[in-house]
Amino acid sequence: MLNALLKKNLALFCLFAIPLNLSPLVAREKISTLAGNGGQGYKGDNEPAVKAQLNQTFGVIVGPDGDIYFCDTGNHAIRKVSRKSGKITTIAGTGKSGYSGDGGPATDAQLFEPYELRFHSSGDLYWVEMRNNIIRRLDGRHNTVHTVAGTGEKGFGGDDGPAIKAKFSRPHSIQFDQAGQYLYVCDIGNHRIRRIDLKSETISTWCGNGKKETTPDGAEISPDTPLNGPRALDIDPDGNLWLALREGNRVYKIDMKSNSLHHMAGTGENGFSGNGGPALDATLSGPKGVAVSPDGKRIYLADTESHSIRAIDLSKSPPTLELIAGDGKKGDGSDAGDPKTCQMDRPHGVGVDPLNGDLYIGDTNTHKIRVIKNFPADQVGGKAELPALDSYAKDEFQFEGRRCIVSKPNKAAPGRPWIWRCRFYGAFPQVDAALLAAGWHVAFIDVADLFGAAEAMRIFDAFHPHVLAKYQLAKKPVMEGFSRGGLPAMNWSIKHPEKVRAIYLDAPVQDIHTWPKEYSKPAWEKCKNAWGLTEESAKQWKGPLEHLAPLAQHKVPILSVCGGADKAVPFLRNTAILESRYQKLGAPITVIVKASCDHHPHSLYDPSPIVKWISATPAP
Repeated sequence: MLNALLKKNLALFCLFAIPLNLSPLVAREKISTLAGNGGQGYKGDNEPAVKAQLNQTFGVIVGPDGDIYFCDTGNHAIRKVSRKSGKITTIAGTGKSGYSGDGGPATDAQLFEPYELRFHSSGDLYWVEMRNNIIRRLDGRHNTVHTVAGTGEKGFGGDDGPAIKAKFSRPHSIQFDQAGQYLYVCDIGNHRIRRIDLKSETISTWCGNGKKETTPDGAEISPDTPLNGPRALDIDPDGNLWLALREGNRVYKIDMKSNSLHHMAGTGENGFSGNGGPALDATLSGPKGVAVSPDGKRIYLADTESHSIRAIDLSKSPPTLELIAGDGKKGDGSDAGDPKTCQMDRPHGVGVDPLNGDLYIGDTNTHKIRVIKNFPADQVGGKAELPALDSYAKDEFQFEGRRCIVSKPNKAAPGRPWIWRCRFYGAFPQVDAALLAAGWHVAFIDVADLFGAAEAMRIFDAFHPHVLAKYQLAKKPVMEGFSRGGLPAMNWSIKHPEKVRAIYLDAPVQDIHTWPKEYSKPAWEKCKNAWGLTEESAKQWKGPLEHLAPLAQHKVPILSVCGGADKAVPFLRNTAILESRYQKLGAPITVIVKASCDHHPHSLYDPSPIVKWISATPAP
């Protein structure tokens, strides 16, 4: 699976990641409301999120599409806010409590108090329903809901058997390991962390003996080790888990390499003291959410009963506990001024933007999602922003009567690798920008309105040797096909598999009968003209899905990133068929399907998984 490959090649991230010099936490510039007007209710879908009515917000995360997803717990729903439009939509739940809908559309399913949610690297969305005592999943490929673990009955049982037959007692938080094989669950009523093997679909107790006792510093990860109220989990860049104990009022780092737990914050006493001092000397007040900054140097806590957001600052020695937002008193603060003066009411959720470190807060009893942003990335452990595509030198020229662009890195990587953008240069450029930062060239020739037909292939055949000679590039490019660019990317690769290093596709058209025929009449006419088709002869058209054998024989690796709710280029009629047929031919293909995502936005908000995959493909 993708995560296993990425784990093996994690060192490649240093090619394009930019380390930061972290400075101490300082007062943030701005706290604002992302969603919720403060009124308790269930209204506002498809309207600006700030005008919507919510009902007790809990877990909040940034999804693979960059949108902000959260548990609208009192409405028994999962909703998201579009980063682009600012509008809110419901992606799972009907607004009424219950336990129904498995196997059907997510918006027809009844949920009962979803508390926390996480995206798997495959693109599927998982969440925990505390009152149903279950874990469920939104299958990105089919947009259907499925129970992953739990019978719906409260209790404890089922270890070492099928997860679907296990019993939980008020599960609250979930998180995956780096490889994506295991899902860890805070089973708070049982004072245990349970572990679900997603391959075998079995469950076991990973840590916790069920006793409300203090966890010794340095204790072994074991079913014999006590955990007092394990409430919240997150994972850091090194693969370690961070655990907040609600009843225990402590935070532990779970070191996955040494198989041990280490006490990092909280004396165990309930309180709101120690801000600015050593984290081990501070008192906490029922922490129910934890989130790790992108660089792993900040461990944010939703310190629920002190109505605040606090953070363990690991850049200090010893680590300190810092107040981020709230003043320790219950209230509904305004969006003006220092976040530390913004009162909140029992926040349960806290999430971090994986790129810039923006901080999202599920401010539960004000029925809002708040965000702290507009401050330097190095103040919150965010990744330094990559230079924009247009900040690199580029040549623009005409070739074969077509517009061409070749973007050049500041310093070429060994072997002078390059990626060939087959359509839409500059659209959703995060992968191209990251590769340029790593020393790759990006080449483009405009073959608009040719739909991968013979004329496009003739132009590609001439362009390839031209750029090789002019820029001294590697003989084999990575082909990049976005949307309708999937046709020329695949067709040229099929024609010349010996000249292709790998293929990265994104919501790619593979069958003209799905797009443009069923979606755009003007584009369909242009497509027929490019291929020399009539309405009748178009019925016999055979595209890349029928000609995969040459690619498979050369074992050309393919990565395809798609939207599970793509209406223009439906996954099941394009990439799903490609995946099935390519696998049957014994060739390597990896597919990520972003649950609930439409045709746009393309790529991944955090492009590092794609860039790692590309960097790990065999060089010419």
